[in-house]
Amino acid sequence: MTPVTNTQKRLVETGTALTKPLALAVIVLSGVSPSPAVQAWGAMGHEIAAELASPYLSAHTQQELKALLGNESLASASTWADRMRKDPSWFWQKEAGPYHYVTVPRGRVYADVGPPAQGDAATALAQFARDLRDTSVSRARKQLAVRFAVHIIQDLQQPLHVGNGLDRGGNQLMVEFLGETSNLHRVWDRQIFETTGRSQEQWLDYFKSSDLVRPPSEQEAEPHLWIAQSAALRESLYPAPTIIGKDYVRRKLPMAEKQLALAGIRTAAWLNAIFDNSAAGRPPRSTEPAPLADKKMSWWQRIFRE
Repeated sequence: MTPVTNTQKRLVETGTALTKPLALAVIVLSGVSPSPAVQAWGAMGHEIAAELASPYLSAHTQQELKALLGNESLASASTWADRMRKDPSWFWQKEAGPYHYVTVPRGRVYADVGPPAQGDAATALAQFARDLRDTSVSRARKQLAVRFAVHIIQDLQQPLHVGNGLDRGGNQLMVEFLGETSNLHRVWDRQIFETTGRSQEQWLDYFKSSDLVRPPSEQEAEPHLWIAQSAALRESLYPAPTIIGKDYVRRKLPMAEKQLALAGIRTAAWLNAIFDNSAAGRPPRSTEPAPLADKKMSWWQRIFRE
């Protein structure tokens, strides 16, 4: 039997009450481990962004997160949505995938394109915002909402998570990266960062000593701003070279670092906007996409049967 990894233990520990037995079944019965790529930079990038966000969370936001997550750190919560990809339940296998990205064709804006029928990162984030503000929503549902929302916020700062609809966010665009076969999405998810050889602690020290990290503004809680900026940056990545070498890394790494820093800044901005505005009785700043109306039952109803 495959040994239980720390990542798998955390999956069980941080799963919702309903999904814990399913998560445990995957580990014990199937012995399936997450791929090395998921355990490596994917988790590290999200955790770094969460660590960068933490100093900018208001006292009230910290109090609300503590009430929802207990001793679970924001860094751990930020990787939960990726860890749950192994959960065999219908939601994680059939529905949650599109909630990691949006599609905005070249020359268009998200407000004109709108979400697809199955939803996307923007509609999921809007639902999670409603859940977190609604006092009648269960704690388990709010836990799912805050964990997945933090992950989505950070995903949307990676330009290729705002896809053009042609190559699955660069996943289908094969390249040679420093002599290895890869694809453009993988390069921007983790490989461009790995060229530095920095550990997670070294990355945190690097950001904290740079001018890339700063207090968030209220405007930075707006998802449509992130989507528009990431779509513009995405266009600068095309046409992509088929062979990516050190010169490409030298030119593009500063942009990648800036986006990772923004992932932290905007995580703090969004969480403060949700919790502080709710406490003050103010409406949220964000303009939310209209909820989907073509499904008989919302995803959260399928999970929690509320």
